Parts: sequence; structure tokens; C-alpha cells
Amino acid sequence: MSPAESSAGRALLAFVVENSAGLLGGTRRDLLESADALIEAVRAEGATLPVGAAWRLAVARHLRGEYDLALELILAADPAGDLDAGGTVDTARLEAAHASTLWARGSIDESSRHAEAARDLALAAGDDAALAAAWVSLALVAAARGDRAANALAYDRALEHAERAHDELTIARVRANLGSMHVEEGRYALALAGLDPVLSLIDSEDLGVVGALAVVNRAEALFGLGRLEEALVDAALAEARYRAAGSPMLVFAVVLAAEIHRVRGNAARAQAGYREAIERAESTANAQVLVTALAGLARTLVADDPDEARRLATRALEQPAALGDARAALAAGWVALALGDLEAARERARRGETEAGRRRDIAALGDALELRAELAARGGDPVDAPSLLAEAADIWRETGDEIRLAANRLLAARAADDRAAEAAGREALSTLGVRIDAFRIAGPLHALVPAEAPALEVRLLGSFQVLADGVALAPGDWPSRKSRELVKFLASRGGRPVSRETLAEQLWPGVRGTSARLSVALSNARTALDAGRGLPADRFLRATREQVLLDPDAVAIDIVACSALAAAGLRAAPSDPVEAMPLLHAAAAHYPAPLLVDEPESDWAPAVRERLQSEATAVKRALARIAAERGEGDRAIAWLTALLADDPFDEVAHRDLIRHLAAEGRHGESRRAHRAYAARMAELGVPADGFGAVVERRSRSA
Repeated sequence: MSPAESSAGRALLAFVVENSAGLLGGTRRDLLESADALIEAVRAEGATLPVGAAWRLAVARHLRGEYDLALELILAADPAGDLDAGGTVDTARLEAAHASTLWARGSIDESSRHAEAARDLALAAGDDAALAAAWVSLALVAAARGDRAANALAYDRALEHAERAHDELTIARVRANLGSMHVEEGRYALALAGLDPVLSLIDSEDLGVVGALAVVNRAEALFGLGRLEEALVDAALAEARYRAAGSPMLVFAVVLAAEIHRVRGNAARAQAGYREAIERAESTANAQVLVTALAGLARTLVADDPDEARRLATRALEQPAALGDARAALAAGWVALALGDLEAARERARRGETEAGRRRDIAALGDALELRAELAARGGDPVDAPSLLAEAADIWRETGDEIRLAANRLLAARAADDRAAEAAGREALSTLGVRIDAFRIAGPLHALVPAEAPALEVRLLGSFQVLADGVALAPGDWPSRKSRELVKFLASRGGRPVSRETLAEQLWPGVRGTSARLSVALSNARTALDAGRGLPADRFLRATREQVLLDPDAVAIDIVACSALAAAGLRAAPSDPVEAMPLLHAAAAHYPAPLLVDEPESDWAPAVRERLQSEATAVKRALARIAAERGEGDRAIAWLTALLADDPFDEVAHRDLIRHLAAEGRHGESRRAHRAYAARMAELGVPADGFGAVVERRSRSA
């Protein structure tokens, strides 16, 4: 039965056309649910879907990241039997939606055929909105094939036709995609400038999930510039918007946050994010994200699970990629290098370099050059390492990637055996928020593994982790859950002793007669911490008849190191900012996430978390103040952004951020920051000053 013969089909088309703007934005789940009910009625009558309804709903589902649903809607329409008034125009839009969805699933050849059909039909119809959609799909195909010239031309055509049609959603989509294109090519500052018009409309309901995508792309640009704190804040903002919309596109924000944590050296946080991204990407056949997540997880596992890292890297290379495989090849190369497989690393470096050059992906090209430099240092590349590093450094300077440039200088210093330059390089990375143990992750900094790791290290910030001689204990290395909880609680004490009674109450609250159980738990914990090394039983965990403690002289505990650095930096800050800066930066880099954020809550954790959060806030506020006093507006903005990520109701940080953004000429961002400030104050029932008053009034702090 054709849609024209179906009363349900006519009702569906009328509903979708009437509510087109709300549906296309992808955030109105109420409208989508109503449309689903009407679709079931059409199917019950045995009719095909009206093409005009099918393409609109498919676009909404595609933009939400629901590619299977989008494809199902497209295939349920029959243009040959359709009698919609739109005719050729609607068929052109259906072909464009089909092409874009196939592209997202990595089916590039099929996508190309439908994109060309969309263009031909739209040209025949002479419809600007249809032409804009067709050129978007052609741009996506060109991007997948690495044809940057065709990609840029297609987006120019798409934007031209969308503006003629006053199609605000497609305009926003094109600008967001152009931002992504600039990011891929390492033009991060240009990406930020191009995204600003979209971000100024971020609260528009009709813009919907495309607005969240623009925020993700801005986060990627900030990430590329080494502005990690700001990038993490934007990733969190996009994640919140996607979650509110119930959109699978949430996976883009999740994988980006994981990438940022990887670069910062937060292996455990990155692993958690990558695993979630893989699960979500697999459920929606999202080829864009799946390759990135598999490659990233492989890089973060080289120290903890080498076999799994190798398997994941291979799997990433085998996946169909919506945007080429240069970065997957390079991730696999770094993993192979870390695991000592020079031949595989060399082959993957060549593959990544060739693909990066073909796609004009200069950031990937810089990565390939540094991989070759590390191979050269081990005799695996005929070109000398210094020249390769120098060429990569030129790329990082061109893109403005401060972190990769600092890492490059550190590698060059190590190659030249320049200890002073190496120390300066480590400090520079710490200043940019990179943790000192980033060497545990496959990549340039993996070569900088310390000669000797602590015999035992316990980490409580972010995820709970114990490392014996630099190797993380796996869940199966713990004889019992209670032994793991025992070590976690003792570490939270920072090396201070705890009575046996208090410890037993933590492990078995309200239970009497636990002395024997405690002895077993202590024995099991010692077995785990020994990690088969045959060390003395009390090397790390000491116990008397009255007290138990982790020996602070034998065990490195991250919260102890973090607190010591924070205290020293805060003491020095008022009188000697120059001395305070490296201490404060190191403290900030040691604080990747709240205490045990990925662990089940314990009743003792909130008090410790609050103390550490207070320290971290003081450190970031001091860094913002010192940066402002030194005229480093961008650095002050980064730290103020980080403060608001921790506490969205920090009124002083809101005001200072608005003022600094305006002073740096970032007026659109300053206005958006003021709207965020006013919204947060309204939640508290506190009156907010107007934009002009905030900018003109001298801040009460940095």
C-alpha cells in the first residue's frame, strides 16, 4: 500500500511536517515518540512510509547517532510508489540521509553512490535545501577518502545553498563539521573562530544535538592547543547535553574525555572512558568512535595488559573507518614500539605517515615523525632521530599544540643527553597538566620511563590502583575483596596508623569478634602487595597488636604527594610566585580526578574527598591569580574554567572568568560565560550582576 492510500501514512506526514523543526533538532523525545506511534500505525496498515516523513525522521535519528534506526526508516520508504507533494525534493533528501548514515557506519562506497544520487535529484529539482543536504553527504564521503580539496569545496557549496534556503540547522551542521575538519588538519585556532557562530546559538532547541556536536568540536580544538582544563569542561558540557537528549552521540563526548585523560597521563580514567565508548559505539555501529576508542584503549594498556593492548591495536586497524586509519595505524605503531616489536612499529609508522600525508592530517604526520624518531633511536629507522624530531617540532609549533611541543623538546633533550633541558621539559609538561607518570601510556613519553619505579605505589585519585615495581595489580591479584578494601582504607590515612578496632569496624561494620578475620585480611593484603617478589612480610604493611599502617617510607601514596606539593606551593605563593609555580603545577597535575570517583562509595571517603577538593581548589585559585598577575590571560582562564568545573556555583570564579575572557577579546565566550553565571546564581536564588557591571568591576580575587 502506498502512503497516499494509507490514512496513517497521511497522518504521519502531516505530523512530521508540522513539527519538522522540533524533530530535526533531535532533542524532542516527546515528538519522536509520537512519530514512532504513528509509524507503527502505518506498518499495521501494510503501507510504506511517506518519503517526506522518512527523510526528516532519519535525519533526526542520524544526528542523534541512532544510525540503525535512521537506516530502518530510510529503507521503509519507497520513492517509486510515493505520492508526496515534495516529489523529487523529498527523494533527494532521502538519498542524502541514506548517504550520511552509511558514511557514519563506515560503508564509504555505498555512501558515495547515494550522495551522488542525492546531488543529481536535487539539481533536477533546483531546491537549495536539498542541494545543501546532498553536498553535506558528498563532503563526508570526500573526508573519508582523504580528499581535502573536494571536502572543502563540498562544504562551501553546502553552506551556500543552506544560507539561500535559510536552513539554520544545516548551516549549523556544516559549520560544526568545518570545525571538525579544521581540527583534523591541525588548524585549531581557525576551528575555534569558525565554531563561534554556532556556539552563540547553543541554547536554541531547534539546533538540538548539532549544538552539542559543536561543543565537542570546540573541546577538540582546545585539546589540540594543549588547553586541557578547558577541553575537559567542554567535553563535560557536551556530555550533559547529550545525556539530557538521550542521544547515543554522547559517545563522542565520552571518547574525547578519555583522549584528554590519556594525554594527561591518567591511564585508569582514560581506560574507563574508552571502555564505555567502545560499548556505546558497538551498540550503534559508530565507526568514527569505535576506531578511536579501540586505539586509545590499546595505548593505555601497554603497561597493565600488554597482550590485550596488542589485540586491541590490531582490532582498531581492522575496523572500517569513517575518517581514515592514519591515527589507528600510529596508535598500533606506538603500542608495537612499547612492546619491543620494532618491525611492526616500523610498518605501522610508514602506513600512518602515508595516510596522514594523503589526508593532510598534519597532527598525525607529526605523530608519525616522532614514532620514526623513537625507532631511529633504537636503530629501527635510517634517518637520524634529531632531524625527525625537529621536523615534528615545526608541526607542533604550526598547530599551536603546546603539549606535543613540550613533549618533543623533552625527547630531543633525552636524545642529546641534556639533563638540564630534560628537567625543564618535564616541568613544562607539568605546567600544562600532564602527569609525571604519562610514560605508562604508549606514545612519545613512553620512552621516558624512569630507570626505577617505586617498589609499591597506591593511587586513590580517580580510580583505585596499586602498582608493584611499576606494574599495576589486576583484580585477580587480590586474594579477597576485603584485602583490597583494607589497603584502600589504610592508604586514605596517608601513612598514619589506625587501630585494629577501627580497621575491623570499617571492614565489618557492627560485627563483633572479627580478630581472626582481620588477621586473614592482613595476610591476604600482604600477599597481594608482595606480588610474588618474596619480600619481608612487613615491608609495606606493618601491624602490631594495637595498630596497622602502610609504611609511608616504603609506599608511595598519591594523595600524600599531592598534599605535600599543594602545601609547599601555597606557602610560597604570597611571597615568591616564581618558586611556587612549579610546586603548584605539580600539585595540580597530581590531582587528575576526585578521590575514588570510579569506586563504590565508602563511609570514610567523603571527608577525605572534601579535604583534597579544598586543597585542589586553593591550588587552582592560586595558579589563576599568579597567571593573571603575570599577564597570562589564557592560562588564568584555563584555571578559572577548571575551578568552575569543580564547583559550578563559585561566584568569584564566574566573575573573574567573564572579566578575563572580555579582556582577551573573547567576547562571545565572555557573554556565554555570563549567561552561565546568571543561570547558576538563579539556581541559588542570588541576584546576578549584569554583564557590563561584572566586566567593569575589579574582581575580588584573581
